[in-house]
Amino acid sequence: MTNEQMYDKHEKLTPTVMSYISAIYRLTETEGVARISDIAKLKGVSYASATNAVKKLVSLGLVDHKRYGFARLTQRGLKIAQMLKSGESRIKYFFMYVVGIPEKKAEQIASLMVYDLDLDTRRKLRKFYSILIDFNKDKAEELEKFIASQRANGELPEEAYKLKGKIKEDEDYE
Repeated sequence: MTNEQMYDKHEKLTPTVMSYISAIYRLTETEGVARISDIAKLKGVSYASATNAVKKLVSLGLVDHKRYGFARLTQRGLKIAQMLKSGESRIKYFFMYVVGIPEKKAEQIASLMVYDLDLDTRRKLRKFYSILIDFNKDKAEELEKFIASQRANGELPEEAYKLKGKIKEDEDYE
């Protein structure tokens, strides 16, 4: 099963649920295990909130957990966590190496964005990332085709052009 199919299957996962999956994954990678208390600390929530979230993940078949034991991602939970981590990294690197945002700020942006993206948006961002991350003049045509395919649904609204004209104004207020 591909990551896309895995995501399709769980498309109704909320951003909060996905953030708990990521927290468990992160703790397992760094600490070797994920305790409810550590999940709560990492997420900045109460022990009771973390417990309820883990119970929800168990009911969704994404986590195995016994009372007073460690939370472990199931195979399905692990696939989702890895997909989220890849997406978060792509967003982070895009903001760092294409937009020029410092790493800490890029990490913050990525952690806020990654959980709210639907499947179609994830696919488009992956494609855009693959073109821009190591962009050179040879990829200009590929970028032009990508942008044209995204605009196939219609022309840019007049407002988009007006906003381009306001960039200098916005910079004057910064």
